[in-house]
Amino acid sequence: MLALPAAAQDLTNAGATITVQAGATLYVGSGLNNQAASSLSNAGTLRVDGPLTNAGTLDLTTGMLEVRGDLTNTGTLIPGTSTVTVSGPANQLLTPGGATLHQLVVNKPTAGANTVYLTGDLTVSQLLTMSNGLLNTRASGTVYTLRLPDGATLSGEAAGRYVVGALEITRNGLSGPAVNFGHGVTLNPQGNNLGTVTITRTAGLQTADVSYGRNVGNTTKGIDQLWTVNPTAQPAADKPVLLLLSWLPDNDNGLSDFSQARAWQQAAAATPWVTSSASANATSRSVSTTTTTLNRFTVSNAANPLPVTLTDFTARAEGAAAVRLNWATASEFNNVGFTVERSLDARDFQAVTTLPGAGTSTTPRTYTLLDAPLPAGATLLYYRLRQTDLDGTLAYSPVRAVTLAAQAAGFVVYPTRVAAGQGATYLYTGPAEPATLHVLDLVGRVVRTVPVDGRPQGEVPVTGLPKGTYLLRYTSASAHFSRHCVID
Repeated sequence: MLALPAAAQDLTNAGATITVQAGATLYVGSGLNNQAASSLSNAGTLRVDGPLTNAGTLDLTTGMLEVRGDLTNTGTLIPGTSTVTVSGPANQLLTPGGATLHQLVVNKPTAGANTVYLTGDLTVSQLLTMSNGLLNTRASGTVYTLRLPDGATLSGEAAGRYVVGALEITRNGLSGPAVNFGHGVTLNPQGNNLGTVTITRTAGLQTADVSYGRNVGNTTKGIDQLWTVNPTAQPAADKPVLLLLSWLPDNDNGLSDFSQARAWQQAAAATPWVTSSASANATSRSVSTTTTTLNRFTVSNAANPLPVTLTDFTARAEGAAAVRLNWATASEFNNVGFTVERSLDARDFQAVTTLPGAGTSTTPRTYTLLDAPLPAGATLLYYRLRQTDLDGTLAYSPVRAVTLAAQAAGFVVYPTRVAAGQGATYLYTGPAEPATLHVLDLVGRVVRTVPVDGRPQGEVPVTGLPKGTYLLRYTSASAHFSRHCVID
């Protein structure tokens, strides 16, 4: 039994019982190793400047424990009502070994620079205090979970000091007023009896579909923070609940403008994201949304939409003069339509045509479009889809490039026989330069002349001519073609 202050450089307990009484202090200047079949009970103050390893029994009772090295438990850890503080100047590992802590304080020297890494799931039964530094639940590629059960609270999170990874907070009996879970979610049941609600916040991991949402082409993304909400009972269909979502600047994930932010919702990982709120000003990093389904939520701005509805988008050449575009959606939400855009340089896009969308749909849908004729002389084209929401929000697909076979210069007329009073059309493949189209009768007289500009398609000026056979001559600085057309 230890009743007075004591100091040691290293301490190994090899089978003995050590007790630090209330009011006493045990300071270990280096490491402390409580071996198997050993017992250490602390009702006073225990400070370990090196690693603390427990393979025996560590009873924290009512004392205070401060560790500045790694804390590893492989034995029995009795939390009591004590406070455990991790405060080392370097990064630390916290290996709970299945244990629960009553109170945990993270108090590292430098906010945002020093980190405590959790190497196993940990429950903190009363209070987690983030005084300084980070607590990261991912170690060696595995994301563990830090759990705060009903009654436990989180205190002190701010820029540079927060829980990175998975933080799970549970609240029981949600049926009355709004409840602030403490990790970026305030949930108002609004008349629903949700029972026990567990919300897991995954943040700061820079991992797509784990800590942030993205669209199917991975061209846009949301904040580096997701919330997964699991209630005992879902809200009634006519009683939406209200969620207030907030985050720290640390997790903006490269997004800079939140003047038109919106919440996004996902039924489960790897399923489509759909908008859960209208665009709103969230420069304070807070967004509200109402919903009758509680699942996964995140936030993005208007320039970075997340709906993963587009499951396929292809653009392929069909011969030398047309491109076939096909795309498919897994689901659609307030989708007004898709505009196909084409570019010669992958920078300046022009609209080709618009196809109406399905509005809101949960069933797969397919779309197809043949783009023809194409710009004269083009050998490489770029395509993208512009999707328009009901509220005017735009989303863009990834860009697809199509290589075209070089087209030999040519001039054709169709149909070659037309009824009197009807017209004909020509197709031209060649240099896009000024030219002249002459219509000659059988004795070689020019009866019609029109200037043309090298475009790939145009009208043959035969409407109103008498019946007979005519010669059509297309002439430019570098091309000369002749074709016949008969008017019956």
